[in-house]
Amino acid sequence: MPQNLQKAAYEALKAFEADADSAMAALSIWGLPFRALYSSMLLIADAAFSGGRFNAHRTPDVEKGGTTLARISLWRDYLSRNGAATKKTLRKDLDAVTRPKHAEIRQALIYAHFCELMPFAHRGAFRVEQTGDGFRLSYPTKEAERFEALDVIASELALTALDNSFRVDHAAYLRMIETWPREGGKDFITSLRAAYDFHLDNIHEDIFVGAEAYERTLGFTHDEFRRVRATLMAYATWCLGMAEAAEAGVIQERDNRQADYFNTFREWVAPLHSSKQVLSVIDQLTKVPRNRVNKILGFFQEPAVGGTTISGEGYLAPIQVLGDTFLLSPRSLHLMTPERNILYVLNKVDNDRFNALVSGELEPSLLTHACPIFETLPGVAIKANVIWAGREIDLVAYCQKTNSAVQVQAKAAIPANGARMTRQVETNTLKAVEQLQKIEELTMAEKDEMIRSVFKVEAENVQWSSAVLSRSSFGTVKAWQAMEGRAALNLQLLQGIANDAAGEDAFDLATLPGRAMKTMTDIAAKGIRSWREETLDVFGTKITIPLLDLDDREIARYRSALLRC
Repeated sequence: MPQNLQKAAYEALKAFEADADSAMAALSIWGLPFRALYSSMLLIADAAFSGGRFNAHRTPDVEKGGTTLARISLWRDYLSRNGAATKKTLRKDLDAVTRPKHAEIRQALIYAHFCELMPFAHRGAFRVEQTGDGFRLSYPTKEAERFEALDVIASELALTALDNSFRVDHAAYLRMIETWPREGGKDFITSLRAAYDFHLDNIHEDIFVGAEAYERTLGFTHDEFRRVRATLMAYATWCLGMAEAAEAGVIQERDNRQADYFNTFREWVAPLHSSKQVLSVIDQLTKVPRNRVNKILGFFQEPAVGGTTISGEGYLAPIQVLGDTFLLSPRSLHLMTPERNILYVLNKVDNDRFNALVSGELEPSLLTHACPIFETLPGVAIKANVIWAGREIDLVAYCQKTNSAVQVQAKAAIPANGARMTRQVETNTLKAVEQLQKIEELTMAEKDEMIRSVFKVEAENVQWSSAVLSRSSFGTVKAWQAMEGRAALNLQLLQGIANDAAGEDAFDLATLPGRAMKTMTDIAAKGIRSWREETLDVFGTKITIPLLDLDDREIARYRSALLRC
């Protein structure tokens, strides 16, 4: 495509972006009550998560449900315009959401998808073409498309993993849906306790801040966070269990009885509960002091209207505060409470504190978790924080049997949810490559001397490789091109390499870049279905975009296995 046409198409796209922003701001849904609009969106997300209720018989699409919630975060500020007043029942609130309003909600979600893409278009990640009715965005080269897919795989592997599936006692929920809140206390406590124990024991994720530094930097311990989070997830599981019980009533009953169950179902998908009740459950299950509970909840709740919000860039606070009540998103309580979102919120609302207290802990914690994995590589010895020739190397590993070594630079940016965070991850990757190059420029004799000095061995003509170690992903094609010939590692990919090498006599560290790429491409071969194009109708303009279809179950299987090791 000629450069002048590409530039003209991009300028036209920028002009349309401004028009789309104006159209978004002018939507009438911002005049709805907050509860009505927010609950409507939760019901839309639930339809994707569940595959549709009431015998709809569609395949559940967890990815679509999750992206729906994430996209709400991109226009969270608009929601602050809505009114805080609520009516006695959700049914009465939802009466205001007419068919035209539903159409606007779906248009707002499409706009949010468009907003996810535009920062990358501004950075030149896409080729932009004008079409008869809009624009087409595509990756400029097959290499760029391939690197984007690999970066997605790396990011997906680093997500929080949940082992197994919680087995709900359906009979207990069917009893509770008939009598709640008049009766059902025993079933309530028993159900919550079972869900709490499950979520406490079955969540696997990286610890971003060292356990000893947790209380010093955040004001609560890692164990206290885990217990409070398990309670929030258990409460969400209870709400969704009640929704399923109400759904059963809708399917079985008719007329007024069916309508009552339908309204009850919606109340449980988007529950508005007293904050006192939720806090009481947390107190009873966790025994965490209330002042520490409040600190933890501060990372997961925000005022529904009229206050500073913490949502954004794919993170949707799962608790919306309306007076003395919590408007909960059960699905968000399951998806949006990983430890990484504590760091995201702290960085957003108190960047100075983040930089002063937390950022200095991220790379040491990453290295702390990486070192034991490197040590499982057959015949490999390691040394962290090596100073040589005035340069600091985060980690050097050496295998005497293969006479090979690797230098590692760790960059522990907050895992990317949106374009701004992707840019920071990429900046860190490029900085890591610069640091690696300084050691690569040393003569072989100088590097041999380093190995002799650090590991107290006789070594000559050591074969070297270099690696970038990240918490999750690495960035766009620019970062991947810079890493060429070097290993791209996160903890999960490193664990996969270690697993594959378990039966070997000695590990050749010079081959680490090739083995890292093989591990990632093998996972990608099973976890990626295909690239395809999809067309978004953004306020009447058609935007054709590239989409990567993933096999979520296959990736989840890899993720769970690698995080458990």
